[in-house]
Amino acid sequence: MKASYDWLETYVKPNLSAQELAERFTAAGLAVDSATPLGDDFIFDFDLTTNRPDALCHFGLAREAAVLTGAKLSFPDIHFAEQPATGRLTTQVEILAPHLCHRYAARLIDGVRVGPSPDWLVRRLTAVGQRSINNIVDVTNFVLLELGHPLHAFDFERLIEQRIVVRCAQPGETLVTLDGMTRELSPDMLVICDAKRPVAVAGIMGGAETEISATTTQVLLESAWFTPASVRRTARKLGLHTEASRRFERGADYENVRRAIDRCAQLIAEVAGGDVVGGPVDIAATPRTPTTVRLRHARIAELTGLDVAPSRAADILTGLGFELVMDDEGETEWIVPSFRVDVSIEEDLVEEVVRHVGYADIPTTLPGWHGAGEYLPGAEQRRAVRQTLLAHGFHEAISLSWCAGNTRALAGLPPGVNIANPLDQNENELRTSLLPGLLTAVARNFRFGTEDVRLFEIGKVFHLVDGKLVETERLALALTGRLLPNDWRGQPTMENFHTLKGVVESLCEAARCPQIVITAPPKDELDEHILTSFLPGQVGILQIAGHAASHPLGQLGRISQALAAHFDFKQPVYVAELELTELITGQRTLTAYRPLPRYPRVERDISALFDAALPFAAIESFIRGLAIPELEQIRLRDVFTGAQIPPGQRAVTLNLWYRAPDRTLTDDEVTERHHQVVEALRAQLAATIR
Repeated sequence: MKASYDWLETYVKPNLSAQELAERFTAAGLAVDSATPLGDDFIFDFDLTTNRPDALCHFGLAREAAVLTGAKLSFPDIHFAEQPATGRLTTQVEILAPHLCHRYAARLIDGVRVGPSPDWLVRRLTAVGQRSINNIVDVTNFVLLELGHPLHAFDFERLIEQRIVVRCAQPGETLVTLDGMTRELSPDMLVICDAKRPVAVAGIMGGAETEISATTTQVLLESAWFTPASVRRTARKLGLHTEASRRFERGADYENVRRAIDRCAQLIAEVAGGDVVGGPVDIAATPRTPTTVRLRHARIAELTGLDVAPSRAADILTGLGFELVMDDEGETEWIVPSFRVDVSIEEDLVEEVVRHVGYADIPTTLPGWHGAGEYLPGAEQRRAVRQTLLAHGFHEAISLSWCAGNTRALAGLPPGVNIANPLDQNENELRTSLLPGLLTAVARNFRFGTEDVRLFEIGKVFHLVDGKLVETERLALALTGRLLPNDWRGQPTMENFHTLKGVVESLCEAARCPQIVITAPPKDELDEHILTSFLPGQVGILQIAGHAASHPLGQLGRISQALAAHFDFKQPVYVAELELTELITGQRTLTAYRPLPRYPRVERDISALFDAALPFAAIESFIRGLAIPELEQIRLRDVFTGAQIPPGQRAVTLNLWYRAPDRTLTDDEVTERHHQVVEALRAQLAATIR
């Protein structure tokens, strides 16, 4: 929906710029996609959810703005003179389908002069994308956009017997609607009729035979409340969706029927002349029962963690139109306004309070727990790690906390803690690593004929530090076999080091761990565990960026031939072991969301010769360090070595994405940024551009 900032200011003075008000609206759950300048005005483009039909009008938005800013909300007085009705200028309304039309009101205006609308009215409608038709129709559209209630104007003299009958269509009836199309009606459709024929499809569109024309002098105004399901069903069946049906099918305001028709009569009398004849015919075929909702003030803190003063909560609800009917020691009862069709339970009232206090103020704390046990630090990240591994096809293994000393020694692990009375003399040490137990589980799967294995284990390991037993929690992974089944050539895709590396990176991302670096261990710094447990050239050290190299987060790689022979593995097995506590309880990065790009990206490639010892991560880091704001992504497209490439070098192809957040980049702009990258690579990394 489009709304005018200048129009809103006729009801409320927010004392905020249009952009600031748009941000306030969005933070309160009424999303504003854009605020576009239009002369001295700004046009808001709202993306409203279907449960907020009350916000599909300027006064509804002004009500929200008043609560958001603390400004005063006002509406122009509705007043006009009513002339006595004569026998010729009277009408009757009969509702034959009260289950579909709960309320119907009509007013007569005599002596109107149909013509162009005044400038202020044309300006208001044009600003929000409405075409001016004539002064009568423009007023009905204005009130629709002002109060959110659809209205329709009939040429009173064209109504047979000058009366209205609200009923379901009869078999075979048709209606030529205002768009010139002949519509076939069915008995499940609600129509507005005169004494003999349909003259409008209820809640959707009027008929051409009774439309306002240049010769119209007498107008019958319609304001009604139709059941949303009926309007939605008819609009879908006819393929006819209008501004009126959009509001009726979401739920119009029952109590707005009279206010809207009086406001429309007032404005028509002002812009088209004429006299409002008699009082309105207002028939409530199905009276509305107000909804009452109880709110326990303590419930706000229980659901959100926010400490909101009772007076603040009451001010917010009162400003939004709720009526307080009971206040008793922290418990209140509110009558829900008729325009808030989305509020029916206590949690809805809590949401109303919280969205105006501010979602951003909700603390990031775990909910209270009164049962046994308690949440451990990093519980959220621990669950995320498990869910991520399950999504990657892993199964959880659980092994005992002790292991055999010979297996531990074969893996190059430090001495374990001896158990005084072991259950098994062959397993007489508390484990110092999860890998022996996990590899035993892999071997057991092999013995039962399962060759495609993905296992993980979360558990404690034990060390003696200054004579005291210290427990730490770790995560271990093992994968082997086929990654994908046989392709069309009958050849499977096998698990490999890069598969394992990708899983580990996904885990770090799920745990919201800071930037992770995976590097090959320097040959002069290899400890006994890495030398004996992993195959040279297929091992990596997991490090948190900025942490000491002597304190790695873990290791990953393919197990050594000696370890594979010990477990009688006939195929490559890849493992990783991480310090889980450090992964999930250390410094975390917050997840930041941003809108989808509105403008296209431009891709450019760079193919160059680099030193073979220079890793891609270093190249990427260097390019990022150029701080080119439009450079969005750097991807490795290809690496090539061969006889055509000079010794000690390799050919690398990079794919770069350029995009600006506020415009489409020109070809000259992209060329300039790309040239900057190319020249920097040539000058500082000694790259030879191919």
